[in-house]
Amino acid sequence: MFYVLAISVVFCLLWPCLSLTRRLYFHPLRDLPGPNLWIAFPIFRYVSLVRGRLDIDLRSFHNKYGEAVRFGPEEVSFITAQAWRDIYTHGHGERQLPKVLHSTSNPSDIISANNADHSRFRRALSHAFSAKGLQVQEPILRGYVDKLIQRLEEIAASPNPVVNIVKWYNLTTFDLIGDLAFGEPFGGLDSLEYHPSLMENRERQIEYSNLTVRKRLRSTLHRGPVDFMDSMLRYRGDKEKELTDKEMEANANILIIAGSETTATLLSGVTYWLLRTPDALRKVSDEVRSSITSDSDITFQTTSQLPYMLACLNEALRIYPPAPGGLERITIPPDSINISGYKIPPGTKVSVHQSAAYRSPLNFHRPEEFLPERWLPLAKEDASSPFYNDNRDVLQPFSIGPRNCIGRNLANAEMRMILARMLWNFDIELCTESKGESKGFIRWENALDSSPA
Repeated sequence: MFYVLAISVVFCLLWPCLSLTRRLYFHPLRDLPGPNLWIAFPIFRYVSLVRGRLDIDLRSFHNKYGEAVRFGPEEVSFITAQAWRDIYTHGHGERQLPKVLHSTSNPSDIISANNADHSRFRRALSHAFSAKGLQVQEPILRGYVDKLIQRLEEIAASPNPVVNIVKWYNLTTFDLIGDLAFGEPFGGLDSLEYHPSLMENRERQIEYSNLTVRKRLRSTLHRGPVDFMDSMLRYRGDKEKELTDKEMEANANILIIAGSETTATLLSGVTYWLLRTPDALRKVSDEVRSSITSDSDITFQTTSQLPYMLACLNEALRIYPPAPGGLERITIPPDSINISGYKIPPGTKVSVHQSAAYRSPLNFHRPEEFLPERWLPLAKEDASSPFYNDNRDVLQPFSIGPRNCIGRNLANAEMRMILARMLWNFDIELCTESKGESKGFIRWENALDSSPA
């Protein structure tokens, strides 16, 4: 009995040492560079995540170790354009690499669904995000931007013309997505407050979204423009294509989150960086005001023809991506696969880390600076340009492949119109309280104040 106990104790003491030795020296990923402490002790990754430093730490690791970094026992981050193609498209035969699902994932929504359900959801929603759908949505968006400009004009005329522009962008995009999803605005721009049922916490948000979907399902008549719910209902009765009530609830909720918060985050980011870069702000303001004769002429079409403003939005997506982390996929048995020239064994979590890729000197000249000129046509064509060798293909804020963002065209049109109208109507400057850099959790957080004048 004593010998059995002694062997058990020795085994318990040796096992962690053997496990650590394997992770560091005998694991199939042992040749990939990375921080040994993180590889040996995964808790360091979670501490970094909780502290809001994971994106900053990953940027640092890539700057130190290069384009591929092993930052956990079975986790590898990449920052190359080829990695985007290898991980997120059909780069390995017909099978896509499956998503890594977390405890908060809902397999009934378009983001976390398996590939078959994702295709079904995407087919149902495609009408709402088509070119024809954008034409229907433009006057709805214009109405909410009208309200935003009106409210800011009232503040600009007050004795203290200071606003938290993050709040105003969120109110606008939140009201808009409520109307586009359900045909019912949330009333934030009218009440100047977030909808109480949605902003108290995520559970209330989900509950409200579910109730709104159920109400719509009970309704026999919907008047007004086609909205996202109409798209999800279009295959009702077709057992192979239709969405269940639970799936419609899950997708309505994810569309509200993805369609409002990410757009508002990018608008906050581009405003912040323009205010920190006066030369770029002057150039883009001059372009908008010289190219467009009146506020009413600012449309989806006219804003698509403003090269410097489009360059500013691209540069904001690079330096301030709404989702700065990586969209994890997992490699599948039985064989190892090649990702950006690296042999990756099955069972490995892989991703392109957006913030690290976009701020890497391996991909961009002067990556820590806001320089919209890198996105202008001349920079791509003139070999003497300092930005000629920038790896622009690595910028994929909406992802690529079969699971790329279905709402990217709407988001781009929305950002163009709101930014152009802000620049056309206001001279803005940055408050001193807003000069710190955000920490990255899932999205960036920043209390950005600006003064419309």
